[in-house]
Amino acid sequence: MGTKITLALVLFPLVLILPARSSSRLASASLAASEANQRLVAVDYEIGEPQDARGKDIRRVDSRAAAGEQKNDDKASTEKASRYKSAPDKAPADRATAAFVVGEQINYDVSWSNFIVAGELTLQTKERAEVDGREAFHVTAQAESVGIVKALNYRLNDQYESFVDASSLLPFRGNKISHHGKKLVQSSFVIDRTGHTATLADGKSIEVPKDTYDMASVLFAIRGISQTPGASRTLNVIEDGKVYTIRAEAEAKEKVYTRAANYDAFRVAVKMIENGKASDAHKIRIYLTRDQQRLPVLITAEPPWGQIRIEMTSKLQVKG
Repeated sequence: MGTKITLALVLFPLVLILPARSSSRLASASLAASEANQRLVAVDYEIGEPQDARGKDIRRVDSRAAAGEQKNDDKASTEKASRYKSAPDKAPADRATAAFVVGEQINYDVSWSNFIVAGELTLQTKERAEVDGREAFHVTAQAESVGIVKALNYRLNDQYESFVDASSLLPFRGNKISHHGKKLVQSSFVIDRTGHTATLADGKSIEVPKDTYDMASVLFAIRGISQTPGASRTLNVIEDGKVYTIRAEAEAKEKVYTRAANYDAFRVAVKMIENGKASDAHKIRIYLTRDQQRLPVLITAEPPWGQIRIEMTSKLQVKG
């Protein structure tokens, strides 16, 4: 299985542009950008070690403010994070349902290698409505390259749309529109849960296992995983007419520091299943808040060409 699908599973918008063989090209572009602009230095984070754009520990040095202002910033961050305090684990059905909040919009900045902000990611639960004769959640995900990455002709705008059955919380219809430079690709699927098949845009049918999701809905399933260390769930993901298998494994509680706030979180590993074995080659980790919302506040990965860090910057409640 290629690197492209591995990182697509956590909706990293830039790596979707090119397959693994282009990693050297990406690394060269990253180096060129660093030399051209001193502000674009490597973003090398450790969880629990927040840093600013110059790599200095912002718990000790804050170039934006004097000491008094720093205290105000810390207070504001603490107050913001207080909304995400830990809460008792819910029953499986309740955990899964709690992730679907109509009107929820979660925005992320994506950092990659030498690029401080290389892309933006937006996840939305737009509505709950009747679709194809059933109650469904309409969820979307959009990933777009921005700034100097876009200027370097790594232009990407991927839009995923999924309709998730409100009872089973499984998707039954989905669409994808991908703009990669001047190339436009559209795809879709309709799942027959009874027949365990998915009909693709070209009319072909493929077999799909019971727990099959798409890119727009799989993160909701991961949000519903038990936060008991050692708990795991195997999921299947349909993408570009193929079905891939992943395993989400609950690891441990962890304090997470982002530019927006600090969070009491729980770390979940996402591993690819290849030839019956779990692969952790890219060290994909998703950090969920330990409250009832289970918000994915941070996603990290470590492909060969540079660390990826996807930070939640805001959560909005958008009226329909």
